Amino acid sequence: MSTTSPHHKGVLDSSTIVSVENDSTDQKYVKKMVIKPTALDVTWGNDTRYWNIDKSRGTILLHQVSWLEVSGAFDKSALDMVNAKLDYSKTYSLKFKVKMKADAFGWNGCPVYLMVKDDDTRKFKWKKVDLSRPTAGIDVYIPDDKHSFKPPSDKLTFGLFEIWRGRWKGGLEISEVIIERDQ
Repeated sequence: MSTTSPHHKGVLDSSTIVSVENDSTDQKYVKKMVIKPTALDVTWGNDTRYWNIDKSRGTILLHQVSWLEVSGAFDKSALDMVNAKLDYSKTYSLKFKVKMKADAFGWNGCPVYLMVKDDDTRKFKWKKVDLSRPTAGIDVYIPDDKHSFKPPSDKLTFGLFEIWRGRWKGGLEISEVIIERDQ
């Protein structure tokens, strides 16, 4: 009997970090880090009917799901191992770099939500994003404004969700996650 999961379990390591830019004034802290989405957990990600996880490119492509859940939870030791030490006294912003395919469907009236855990409030901060507008084939960063948070010192937790509408959607490619310190 197989015990494989239909869900993709991401791993943060040197192969899933695109780049880490350190602060020019204090080199031990990250100013900006870019993470491949293959480092994230993807619900139904191991089922090729729903997702294509391209480990060589580091991208994930949604074929179709009614439950969109892509999340990352990296503890301090995992971030330190990839030289991505956050300055917990500063605020950071979360962005996803995405692209809609020409055959994208199901996004009208179906907003997605970015979530990140904030240390100041000890709660999750949510940001609503409309993906019905991006032009097919063009990379966009979501949200288009700042989604700022103060990272908890124990674990960086964030994600991209649309789990409430129960409608099928597809044609979304996620190519990067950007965590950048606010100025």
